[in-house]
Amino acid sequence: MFNKLGKKRKITFWTRLGFGMGGMLNSGALTFTHSYMVMFLSTECGLSGAEAAAVAAAAVYLNAFLAPVLGFIADNFYSTAVGRKFGRRRFWLLIAIPMMIAEPLIFTVTPFGFPYYLFLYIVYNIAYTFASSNLAPLTIEMTDDYEERTYLTGFKHIFGNVSGFAMAALVGFGFGLFGETGPQPYFIIASINASIMVVSLIIVYCSTWERGPEEVAQEKIEGVGQAVKKLVVDVLSTFRNRSFRKVLAPYAFMKLAAACWSACLSFFIVYSLGIAKSYEAVMEMPGKIIAIVCTVVWVAWMAKKGFHQPWYVSTLGAAACIIAYNVFAAGHIMGISDAAVGMIAYPIIFGIWKFFYVGFQYLLDVPLNYMPDIDELITLRRREGIYSAAQKFVDQIVSAFATSAWAFVLGVCGFIKSSGNSADIVQPISVPVSICAFMLIGCAGCFIVACILGKTIHIEKEQCDMLCAEVKRVKEGGLMSDVEPEVKELCEELSGFKYEECFGHNNVGYQEDSIQAAA
Repeated sequence: MFNKLGKKRKITFWTRLGFGMGGMLNSGALTFTHSYMVMFLSTECGLSGAEAAAVAAAAVYLNAFLAPVLGFIADNFYSTAVGRKFGRRRFWLLIAIPMMIAEPLIFTVTPFGFPYYLFLYIVYNIAYTFASSNLAPLTIEMTDDYEERTYLTGFKHIFGNVSGFAMAALVGFGFGLFGETGPQPYFIIASINASIMVVSLIIVYCSTWERGPEEVAQEKIEGVGQAVKKLVVDVLSTFRNRSFRKVLAPYAFMKLAAACWSACLSFFIVYSLGIAKSYEAVMEMPGKIIAIVCTVVWVAWMAKKGFHQPWYVSTLGAAACIIAYNVFAAGHIMGISDAAVGMIAYPIIFGIWKFFYVGFQYLLDVPLNYMPDIDELITLRRREGIYSAAQKFVDQIVSAFATSAWAFVLGVCGFIKSSGNSADIVQPISVPVSICAFMLIGCAGCFIVACILGKTIHIEKEQCDMLCAEVKRVKEGGLMSDVEPEVKELCEELSGFKYEECFGHNNVGYQEDSIQAAA
């Protein structure tokens, strides 16, 4: 009953709900581990701050290069018996489920040191890539309708924010009940979080479907050498899609800003604002509730005003919140205000920040959903996995860069490591000052750049509907010479190719004899 391949189905409220559970990965699976792993390793396990951050950076760098491989395998998985039985996308959701056990194992004190934590964090990142890189293409495989894709994406973000609220409650409860120091609260929180991820992936698998083998152009691969060549050529070819390049530029800076925020947040809270971890999680909960509700605001705003106005507001608003955070941190560092002031200001700013956070995370997902459709206009192939892999590659590279930069900052600012006695250590003044500088440059600065780059994006509902209709017309036997002038102009604008060079009349991607150019 769960083998849903090829048959078009009606997307109901329950479909949106089930697919939306995949959003739990974004704000659940990543938030706690990315925010607290470095602190756990440097305060409970005896690793230096730079070593702990290097664990995170090394694993993410490796995963950045694995992501295109996994996307390539998923795109071509119908060539295997397993793929034809379980699907080329949803199968990898199943594989990710048992790998989630790596998360609680990371938050365990062992004598094995750096290699142990690096290995487990690699496993955890691969599991996340299995799930996330195949979740995004499902939106495209399940429907061609712009409105339905928007709803599916919106539900995913709503559940991401629900997960964020649950995670804040869980962190506050864990550290409040079991104490601020020691490995026990970390392990309990990670175990519960991993269990939530497992349940979410099962629900997503049971609620979704994908195109069948007969709907996807089958490409033959003979030998490992040809597979490697095809992988490299196909991933690099995605950047020849003009629309993809235009969306990817602000996406990269937005993700870089968010990665910098995630990397240093727990340190900023504890050492720059002087707030306990348990209080921090509880104070975030009102903001998490705001995030759940305000997703609807961004969906409606984009539907009414288009992409640009809400994008400018979300990115510049996020930058302003980062600056506001640092104003209060500066007061605490200089002794002008005590931690109580920060405890009052933090939840207020965080609530405003979450409103903007929901916006910049959601808005770019909508145009990204249409990149494989524009690619089909260019190549006559369905390469959702390759595009998801290329996007994930950029995502992982900027995340790894942010983590590497954070490792460098921890290494030069004089952060003092510990093995379970962090409460007894007073960090030098250079630590909170360096944290604030990292946030201002890495977060606020990148948000401003992302805002500016978003000006070049011009993909709206009417354009997407026209594009999909033209691709469908030609695939069903319509002649390219019968194209309407305005449709021709649109295709050229979105793809970056002359219309006569579209529909396979080009050298984009690995060239297959089985793919015939349109007439």
